[in-house]
Amino acid sequence: MVLDIFISGENIDLCIPTKNFALTSQWYSWFNDPKITRFLAQGVFPNTPEQQVKFFEEERFKRLLLIISNKREYMGVVSLSNIDLVSKAAELAIVVDSGVDYKNAPMIALEAVARISEHAFQVMGIRRISAGQHHKLSGWQQRMELLGYRVEGIKTNAFVKGSEVANGVAIAAIYDDYLRILQSRSSYWDSLAKMRERIKKLPKRKFIDSLNDFFAVDRENYYSSLHAL
Repeated sequence: MVLDIFISGENIDLCIPTKNFALTSQWYSWFNDPKITRFLAQGVFPNTPEQQVKFFEEERFKRLLLIISNKREYMGVVSLSNIDLVSKAAELAIVVDSGVDYKNAPMIALEAVARISEHAFQVMGIRRISAGQHHKLSGWQQRMELLGYRVEGIKTNAFVKGSEVANGVAIAAIYDDYLRILQSRSSYWDSLAKMRERIKKLPKRKFIDSLNDFFAVDRENYYSSLHAL
């Protein structure tokens, strides 16, 4: 099945899903793979093609929902949900089956975020795109910082799945930072080669590392002193 392309990129296309695609493709199976759902809420109960169709029919008019293609195969989904055109805000989510194209999957995911974010800022008039993720995805978070996604805070015990309770990280990209990036580059996503070079130059100590230290020491000391009053 060939889907219509909504946004065409350098190494990816973001395509328009259909009911038939939801029913007959591997879309549903991404949420049954423990390697994919490791840091997602999904994966506790099995997903089926019929459930994927139900999700598609319920969500297609509520969110911008696009299937990620590496220009050969479909390998993920990226979306903007809770779209509020009054407050000009939206929430980002992405799931990629790295098994389809293991070598290129990290950069495919990053370009998918770039393309849908730029569409949100330029076409939809969005001014703030927020997201949340498991604290162990700090490497992915740092790569997203190249697209203006800043760490905004740590959400204590926000991830609960089975016996695991872990912190989440709140991130967001705002329109002003998007404009700053455009001023320093020829375009938001200027090329795969240039983005790879930027990733090589990322600091070894991430901002989230400093924030984790602050939470563990300064924040804990502050609130411990308050609780002792």
